[in-house]
Amino acid sequence: MLPLVVLLLAGCTGGTPAPATGPVAVDRPAVTGADVDAACAALVAALPDEIDPGVERRPVEPDEGRTAAWGDPAVVLECGVAPPERSESPVVVNGVGFTTRDVGPANRWLTHGRTVFASVTIPDAYENAVELVFPLAGPVDATLPVDPSVPPLVDPPPTGPEPSP
Repeated sequence: MLPLVVLLLAGCTGGTPAPATGPVAVDRPAVTGADVDAACAALVAALPDEIDPGVERRPVEPDEGRTAAWGDPAVVLECGVAPPERSESPVVVNGVGFTTRDVGPANRWLTHGRTVFASVTIPDAYENAVELVFPLAGPVDATLPVDPSVPPLVDPPPTGPEPSP
């Protein structure tokens, strides 16, 4: 009888674990100032509850209004991070420039051409990171000021009549 009980108990612990829904531990981003705090609070308030089917927003600790997280493993957005150490060619996602860097078990997407910088760290477990960044680009564009000293990423369309051949 004992082997049957052990077998039944073992069967109860198998399967896929439930996704984590508890708070994600985050560090407070380093850059401070009233303008940074205001822009970051606006960004965090504008972020979506879900960035991909099943990749839902999770609480963060400590919650100081400058970070957000989704899914398990956690995709983490930090607002008010330091600007990049070196200039890299950005990619454009939904009208917003990002530079990307491999940071071991994840990729870090850093906003480009903004006066307040935000980063999104996406674990390698997610196959298509750009799909997770896409729904974040709109809130970034709406809340983080554009740096006027950075040239636009895309040439604006012509405003006048086309020249005659």
